[in-house]
Amino acid sequence: MPEAVMMQLAAPDASHVLGRGRRVDAATARLASRIDPSFLAEAGWDPGARVLWLPPEHPLLGWRACPAPGCGNPVYGEARECGSCRRGDVSEPATGHGRRPGERRGRARLVPVAAGELCQVRACERERGNRRYCRAHYERVLKLRRADPSFDEKAWQAAEEAIRLPVGGPGQVSLHGVAARAVAEMLYGLQQRTRTGAATNLGRLRQIASELRGTRASCLADLDADGRTQHKLTRCFLRHAARAFLDPETETRKDVWDLAVFGQPGRLTFTTISQRWLREAAKRWAADDLPRRRGKVAAAPVRHYLTSLAALSESLHGARPDHGEHPARLGRADIEGFLHRLTFLASQGRLSADARTRTCREIRHLLRQFRALGLTRPGGAAGGLPDDFAVRDSDIPLKPDDPEAGRDLPPEIMRQLCGHLPALEEVSCREIRVAAELIIDTGRRPDEICALPWDCLEYDEPGHLPVLVYCNHKAARQGRRLPVAHATAGLIVAQKTRVRERFPGTPLGQLKLLPAAYANPHGRRAITESHFGARHRAWIETLPPLLRGDGTEFDKTRVIPYAYRHTYAQRHADAGVPVDVLAALMDHQRLDTTRGYYSVGEPRRREAVDKVTALQFDRHGNRIWRDAKALLDSEHARRAIGEVAVPFGTCCEPSNVQAGGNACPYRFRCAGCDHFRTDISYLPDLHAYLDDLLRNRERVLAAAGIDQWARAEAVPSQEEISRIRRLITRIENGLDDLTAAERENIGQAVAIVRRHRTVTLGMPRLRRALPDIRPERPA
Repeated sequence: MPEAVMMQLAAPDASHVLGRGRRVDAATARLASRIDPSFLAEAGWDPGARVLWLPPEHPLLGWRACPAPGCGNPVYGEARECGSCRRGDVSEPATGHGRRPGERRGRARLVPVAAGELCQVRACERERGNRRYCRAHYERVLKLRRADPSFDEKAWQAAEEAIRLPVGGPGQVSLHGVAARAVAEMLYGLQQRTRTGAATNLGRLRQIASELRGTRASCLADLDADGRTQHKLTRCFLRHAARAFLDPETETRKDVWDLAVFGQPGRLTFTTISQRWLREAAKRWAADDLPRRRGKVAAAPVRHYLTSLAALSESLHGARPDHGEHPARLGRADIEGFLHRLTFLASQGRLSADARTRTCREIRHLLRQFRALGLTRPGGAAGGLPDDFAVRDSDIPLKPDDPEAGRDLPPEIMRQLCGHLPALEEVSCREIRVAAELIIDTGRRPDEICALPWDCLEYDEPGHLPVLVYCNHKAARQGRRLPVAHATAGLIVAQKTRVRERFPGTPLGQLKLLPAAYANPHGRRAITESHFGARHRAWIETLPPLLRGDGTEFDKTRVIPYAYRHTYAQRHADAGVPVDVLAALMDHQRLDTTRGYYSVGEPRRREAVDKVTALQFDRHGNRIWRDAKALLDSEHARRAIGEVAVPFGTCCEPSNVQAGGNACPYRFRCAGCDHFRTDISYLPDLHAYLDDLLRNRERVLAAAGIDQWARAEAVPSQEEISRIRRLITRIENGLDDLTAAERENIGQAVAIVRRHRTVTLGMPRLRRALPDIRPERPA
């Protein structure tokens, strides 16, 4: 059978890309068959001439035409006119095949010129100026001369003429002389790039085509064969071409996976695992685990596990004579050696205590999964692996406690950040600022805010209360609803109006609330979490020092987007929001998860005790002052062991303290006892107690059928009522002597002390208002 017939039977039709009568290999034809004819028509591809005629009006492939009357040449960069118009030339845009050699372009008419004024590559049809060639061919011939001292320039001119190189026409990209495989890769890559919403520069396309011709490369990958650095656009085309025929079955056989086959970005590398059996077992586990992951960064946990497995591989390779290549020969001693290695690295400071614990847990999980998947059976990837080659629960060191301080941002720092929000828009864009404001106001995760759809705001009835509708990507829960303030709703409405004005033709269901600034002509693609994080960090670095309430500088490295979520939780916890309600606001299913978002460390508790005790009163309402040193050193111990909580203060009577507050020898007549003291944090309890006394008094006096002695015993005394009233008045007068800033600090300290009080005694708790971190905004 003739070779041409065999190729036609083996390869799909590629005539719509490479023209009829062209013989190409099967792989090139398969790639060309993936190129949509409608896209080629949209891009202006001429398969016979192998020229792209990119339309200037195209949103992603277009180019700017010179606005000068009768011109139309391309305009590059920030220039307003083309180079010819800026120099005062009277040239007219080239029409490629439409202009005859020997004619100069004129705006009003074609003016004949001498043949010597044209580029000596006759197929070029460009003016040569003071040289023998036009600028493009002049640069090419210089490069060829430097590369080859025996360069035959006349033969090169003939070759250039043979391939008919019509460079320089407005919007033209000639692929004459480019290998068929490279043509298919460029056009397919351009198609996929355009479908993702990325714009492509006309000049870059011409540069790639020129390099392909100059190097006689058979494909895009050959551009790197001589050591030159590939252009970013070339790598993009190669990446798309490589993914054209990917599928999970073939990809999982490789040592480096392109996660696009799993719908995820990035790659997964197994080359750090030296033992073949361990590497194959890891692949089998990863292929089974990846589809179970959720979210946009589903592969991140898998990478963590592979890092731990690489540590085990390194340990086996260095400790065993056979480098751990035979799974059946491994045993408990190898696991112990691995654990000792982790301990040594941690002691040297080369491995953190948390990473050591996490590595042990992940290896335990992986070895269990290998057995659950049947990989240790005869014939499996880890066939013959002994049962004692496993990490026991007792092998795992205790996880160190997370530091309590440092996750949330203090209110005074938040006020400074919010005051500098206009600068965030100046260093980035409006969408980045809106994203930051929404994360601060709502406490949502950065990826949840970045991906908000255009129609993310609804109103609940009754009351017409605004609600943010978002998706919890981490837990795969859709349509979550969060009540928001009217100021936050106004911010969203203003952003919706702005986006709709920018993209009036896009259906609302496809619009994003925070559209990306690049490669997004229709507003369907949102800003990414990584881009927001980078812009946020750049903004933080431009800010002046952030100062605490005491004037000391705050560490800017702690100001990260996720810290706003911790601050949101801490803000509501300080205001007395119950943990179950806060869990609903945070969209947590477990209360333990919510408790991990707000915590008050011992230094903060002691600081709060210091502030509150400064406003401490005895039973007569006299203010008690103490030395600050005594407060820091002795008051903490007394708070723990020398006092006991009573309904509206503390008691230091020894027998009652020893009994945990249940053995008062004076029948709980605190207002008449010198062992009683109270402070400003008990003011709500004192008000509640006074109300109870008044209610009980009226109830007993109005009761019928009760003996006089019983009535006299049950009715609250007027002396006790007067004492409580006087005590409340003294405490409130003490507050009036403070400045507004001091009252705010005392209020925060009161919230901390009340939340961490050891007993509640059934007294009503009053919720504080949230700290006003953005006073410039209305409620």
